[in-house]
Amino acid sequence: MARASAPRTQNSALIGLREDAGLSQDDLAEALNALAAKRHGKYPNVTKKTVGRWERGEVAWPQPFYRRLLAEFFDCASDELGFQRPRRTTDNAPTSDGELLPLVASPGTVDPRVDKDQQEWKDTRAVLGTFRRGLAVVAERLYPDSTVPGSEGSGVIAGTDWLPSVPVPLSELGLELDTDDSAVPAVDGSERQSAGVRPLASAEQRYHRYSHAVRDLAAPRLFENRLCFRLTALDLSQPNPRLRFGTMGFFDSIDTNEALGHEMAAHHLVRDRHGDLGVGRASWRRLAFRKHVGDPFDLSRRPLLGAIGTLTIRAGESPSMVLHQRDGGRVAGGGGMAHLLPAGIFQPSSVIPDAVRNDFSIWRNTQREFAEELLGHVEYDGSGRPIDYANREPFAGMDRARGEGRIRVYYLGVTLDALTLSGDILTVAVIEPDTYDELFGAAVTTNDEGRIPARHLPFEANTISRLHELGQLSPGASAAMNLAWQHRRALLDRN
Repeated sequence: MARASAPRTQNSALIGLREDAGLSQDDLAEALNALAAKRHGKYPNVTKKTVGRWERGEVAWPQPFYRRLLAEFFDCASDELGFQRPRRTTDNAPTSDGELLPLVASPGTVDPRVDKDQQEWKDTRAVLGTFRRGLAVVAERLYPDSTVPGSEGSGVIAGTDWLPSVPVPLSELGLELDTDDSAVPAVDGSERQSAGVRPLASAEQRYHRYSHAVRDLAAPRLFENRLCFRLTALDLSQPNPRLRFGTMGFFDSIDTNEALGHEMAAHHLVRDRHGDLGVGRASWRRLAFRKHVGDPFDLSRRPLLGAIGTLTIRAGESPSMVLHQRDGGRVAGGGGMAHLLPAGIFQPSSVIPDAVRNDFSIWRNTQREFAEELLGHVEYDGSGRPIDYANREPFAGMDRARGEGRIRVYYLGVTLDALTLSGDILTVAVIEPDTYDELFGAAVTTNDEGRIPARHLPFEANTISRLHELGQLSPGASAAMNLAWQHRRALLDRN
């Protein structure tokens, strides 16, 4: 009886690589023959028919030299070519092309291509921190219809109706948590389009996710995959605006946000004739992953972490504000920028169910960040017991002050950093001077994430303009300052 042949599977990955390069099957065959001759001194006879058999799955596992040649030509790992390794039938059975499958890699060997690729990845990530703000400004130009009025040229964008016309008292903002949300985002950062920002883990395979590469090659001091609240919908059409959330892991945001920033840095940082590095012109060319993400305001496309940034204003006759200089060596995202204080990921203080429910509150999150960033409390990292806010200071004192109107908190809207498409839920906390001094008179000058300027900055137009001109503000900080300044009378008037 004739043996049934294995079913063929079209090699969509290889077809995609060729089509993305704008090549016909003939073009690819000629290019592979030329590469073999130039780099390896070999002269194979790759033809259109050869390429077609690979793509149709007639040859599911080409000879090693062909796989290597294709990987070199497309600058990818072998596992990204879409070929299917034949299954072993016995320990020593040859494969269909006469090879024995290797059991393990040769011990003690380091592939120079892997080392080179990883070093280039680390170099790009290092300069990403240095040029983060400039790259955000360039990325903003990719979305010309989504700039934030008053914050043009700061690297911030916002969706239609993402910003309320006037600040909303936080007590009037509705929050919904869907812990049973099973909808999986269409993009998670493991797609073929993100391969260019995921370095080689070995000669045969790239890192599956960007966060895995950060963990192994450039781990910051704070890098844990904690439970976070994921923004899934905004609704400003009701009398009271509402935000809906699901849950996600912190690394989910690294796999998309930081990957998008890395891609921009890889293709928009250029050297001038003197060899100095700078930011080039905005272009969608070669931004395969960003194109794949698509509409940055479609919250079903990717997991959007709900980070909360609060502009803290010490009120009184001479209102002032304080900023946070984040250290790129201590945090995974936003390093090297002057950011809002407090600012932090919207997440519970503990994974215990009671804490998840109790901490699903923008105010509770802001309180914890005040305690960590201004008072130097150990970070509430999700590993402990739920917080007794009613009886534990400084939380109880902040609650009393807010209940008496000495702390007033407002919702300003949601914006995105155009570079990474990470989100900021922007708020402003206006604190009466005596209350501020009582709560934060013993504020620390440094914390786990960076440095805090020793003096307060005047909350006035000249200061805000000057900070914008210096180019050191994070996109979220720039947007919050400008929005707060536009509505300063409503925010500072206690009547």
